[in-house]
Amino acid sequence: MRKHRKAQAAVKAKSDWTKVGSCLYRYRGQTYYAVVRHTGKLFRRSLETTDRKLAERKLSKFKEDLGRTIPTEAHRTIDQHRSVYEPGMEGCASTVKRKKHYVQKFLEQWPKDFPREIRKITKNHLKAWLASYRREDRKNQGLRTLKPATINHLITEVRNFFGSAVDDGVVADNPASEITYLKVAKPKRSTPNSSEFEAIVANIRSQKSNGHGAAESADTVELAGRLGLGQAELAGIQRKHINLEAGTIDIFVRRKTQVGFVIPIYPLARPALLRRMEVIGDNHEARLLPNYNFRRALEGACSRLGLPKFEPRSLRRFFITEALRAGVDAPTIASWQGHNDGGALVLKVYGAAVQQEHSQRMAKRLAPAPVTQNVRGLQH
Repeated sequence: MRKHRKAQAAVKAKSDWTKVGSCLYRYRGQTYYAVVRHTGKLFRRSLETTDRKLAERKLSKFKEDLGRTIPTEAHRTIDQHRSVYEPGMEGCASTVKRKKHYVQKFLEQWPKDFPREIRKITKNHLKAWLASYRREDRKNQGLRTLKPATINHLITEVRNFFGSAVDDGVVADNPASEITYLKVAKPKRSTPNSSEFEAIVANIRSQKSNGHGAAESADTVELAGRLGLGQAELAGIQRKHINLEAGTIDIFVRRKTQVGFVIPIYPLARPALLRRMEVIGDNHEARLLPNYNFRRALEGACSRLGLPKFEPRSLRRFFITEALRAGVDAPTIASWQGHNDGGALVLKVYGAAVQQEHSQRMAKRLAPAPVTQNVRGLQH
């Protein structure tokens, strides 16, 4: 009796599947399935459609994908792939830390009702997840909406994450490759003018309770604005890098490019530079500015003077803007900044800062010529 029931069940189970073409089956007269033998193994995959033509196209794609993937990795999850992806991250320590942050955010905040197997995640899953960060109902849940720039960072890291899965043969295509970036509003950054910069330096120098020494902090801020260098680049300058005879300074710290460059000793920077060299003496290994982190000194001066809260990068922008206004060409400024793009970035980022001033000068050329009297005619 038991054997008879098993036989009936086997016949019924077999009758549920109908072969309708090569490697194509229909289950209970509805959903189509692909049944393909590859590398000696049999793979069955739902094509998730009841339409014959669509099923045939999906079957063709499934066969193609089998040839581009490793079958043993087909069930890898996003959690499992993290342990493979993160050890291969490249960049400086801060860059790797930022990448790991976005990967962690992706894994922790991936919706619970979405698949975690990489092969089952589609572009629409990713778009729905990213769109959730911009919905107003997040506020009702006590969550913050994310700015477009932050969402773009997520898109970049998720795209790299799934791209790595493609390289490992987990999936044939990257579901994040066609997700477009959001439009980011151009930030409005404050840059001090010449009088504001000089007032900031003087204010710092006048402070009596500065922890690092008012003169040292003032010289640091002044050199940041007069040399157009960032905090890390200033920190890397040693006595041996300064050549007064040649009028140059060798800059070796550039974390993004790891490439050194040379800048001239600009006339306005020379007095502060000579003061610092007198302090450090003839020790060639001595740092020009041992206490180079001047953010607090800068913020304090801005607060006391009632100025916008300028940041250390504002001083680099001040230098570049002043150089452009003085008529220095963009390729030269780019070389002073360690760029090798011929000035394209300088013009893109800073050109607008002096465009209005140039426009006003050009407008004055359209003024009518002054009226002159004909002296000879008046004599008659």
